[in-house]
Parts: sequence; C-alpha cells; structure tokens
Amino acid sequence: MIRQVFDRALPGSINLGLGEPDLPTPDIIRRTAVKVIQDEQNGYTTHAGLPALREFIANDNKVLGVSANDVIVTAGSQEALYLALLTLIDEGDEVLIPDPGFVAYPTITQMAGGSTTTYSLPAAEGFSFDLESFKQSITPRTKVLVCISPSNPTGRTLSAAELKAMAAAIDGTGIFVISDEIYRDLYFGDNRPASIADYYPNTLVISGLSKSMSMTGWRLGWICGATEIIKAALILHGYVTTCASTVSQKAALAAWTDEAESARKAHRNIFKERRDFLLSLLETRAGLKAVTPDGAFYTMVDIHQYGSSIQVAEAMLEQRVITVPGAAFGKQGEGFLRVSFCASLDTLAEGVDRIRKGLESSKG
Repeated sequence: MIRQVFDRALPGSINLGLGEPDLPTPDIIRRTAVKVIQDEQNGYTTHAGLPALREFIANDNKVLGVSANDVIVTAGSQEALYLALLTLIDEGDEVLIPDPGFVAYPTITQMAGGSTTTYSLPAAEGFSFDLESFKQSITPRTKVLVCISPSNPTGRTLSAAELKAMAAAIDGTGIFVISDEIYRDLYFGDNRPASIADYYPNTLVISGLSKSMSMTGWRLGWICGATEIIKAALILHGYVTTCASTVSQKAALAAWTDEAESARKAHRNIFKERRDFLLSLLETRAGLKAVTPDGAFYTMVDIHQYGSSIQVAEAMLEQRVITVPGAAFGKQGEGFLRVSFCASLDTLAEGVDRIRKGLESSKG
C-alpha cells in the first residue's frame, strides 16, 4: 500500500510520508568515514562485526547480561529483525505484533513460516497500550512478541509501568521478546524511554543508528541477546550479508563520543520543534486532530470524516503531498494518515496547506 502511494506521486510533491530523517549525518561521523576511506584498508570485518563496536553496543545493553560476543552488527535494523524472526520462528509458530505496527513484521514472519496475531493499541484511546487486549491476544502458539517503543507509526512510547505489565503477562510462558528500539534515542520527554529488556530477560534487542544519527543509507544496525540465539543468527547473517559495511562500522565508532551525543540532542530538539509546529498547523489551518507523539518523527492524523485512509491519501496525491494511509499499519490505523515531520518548517506549512486543499476538494 505504501509503495502504491509513493509510486503514484506527482513531480513536485512534498513528501510527508518519509520514514527517514532529513537532517545531515553528524560531522564527526562523516569526518571519521572520510579518514577511514582515505587512510585504511577496508576489507571484510569478522561476520559479527568490529569487536570495539560490539563492545559499545553490549555496554549499552548491560541489563541483558551480554558481552561483545552476544552482538551482531547488521546491515541496518531491518536485517537484525530478519535474523531475529528467522532464527526464532518455526513453521506454525505465532508472532504477536502491535496493531498498528511496522509493515515488515508480518511479512518477515510469513517468510519464516509463521503467522501473526495482533495486540491492539486502540485508536480510540490515542493508540495507548491496552493490557486486557494484550492478555487476550496471547495463545499457546505464541512464540515471539514484538515490542516497539517509540512506535512506528504512532510515535507513542510505552511507559515503564506498561512494559512491566507486559512482561508480567508473559512471565513463565517461554515467549521470546524482540524489542525494536530503532527510535529509542529520538524522544521528546526528559528521559530516554524504558525498554522491556529492563523487565523481561528473555529479550532480543534490535536497533541501529539510522534514525538517531541520520544514517539510513549507511546500513548500520545490530541485534543482541542470549548467546545461543545470537550464535544461530550469526550463521544466517554470514550467508545473507557476510558483514556490515566496514566503512560504516568504523565511522559508527564515533557515535559514542561526546560530539555525537550533542548531535543526538540537537536532532531531538529540532524534531520536537517540528512536531509542535506541525500539530498546531494541522489543527488551526486544517481543523485536524493528531496524536501527540512521544518520540520518532511521525504523527497519526485523524481523517475518519473524509473517507478511508487510502482514499484520502490518494486525494492528497492530487494536491502533490505524500502521506501514508494508516490502514497499511493494521486495522487500528484505518481512518488515519501517518504524517512525517522530517521536513523544514516551511515545507511542513506548505504541506499542511496542500492537505487542507485536498480535504476541501474531497468534500465537494
């Protein structure tokens, strides 16, 4: 559905469907990459990745009790998700995923021979966590639970209390958790969001630098967790990728410096400003209500009164503005558009004006 929308976009369209930051990769990352390219021989690393990089990642996930040997550096968090699901899922297993949730979860599960069930994050409650719905979604065949916070597509985070409740609900079941933390460093509160790994030891963490460091094209992610699972995933990784880009890995070492941390903070401040600006414009110029995201760079805009999400997204295309129909992310996403604020304030303002015009034309 997303591809259909993007492929039909007219020349000159404003892209508010974008799933990648438009901000530049921090200078220290780029300087390091240039130096590495000019001064070093950049052959393969070990399959698992540079030991120094894996050590940084392991230190960030001490709650799991992991070492550098329990980390694989991957070609983005997408490969990490692929490795996790294909390693854990056998024919007939179920994966419990959020609704709405990232479109890759059911597709990769199907590739692994499994099936998906969903736990609802009800639109009527601002896409917040519903514990009772979650409990009812667990079945004897549930092998894996996918948890993402902040969320794609809603930008909502799960609180520490909600994560504790989620962990308690699956305690003793043997269910594995995949914690998708690719947006965890893009948050708008005072503190970094909690992780379910803080409360549930049987967790695999997948993440990367694509979103927080504006490094989508560098393809640098990771997976870390229990030794036996990582060993199995490493075999698959070796055949799929051999190793992540050596230049990207070496440049990524700079992501743990003070300069890089300052860049993360600056990026968060920019996205927070854009979030507030966009939400205000949607309400004042277009009369639209939108979810206030806690992190990431998306909001879900309520367009129930104008038709289905795909119909409204198509109407937006006629006004040369790209949005993503909420139905692409699950049943709870219907009646909403996912709108990204990976754009300048001027571009966001023009985009909202085009959205307003599209809605006016759709009414009559």
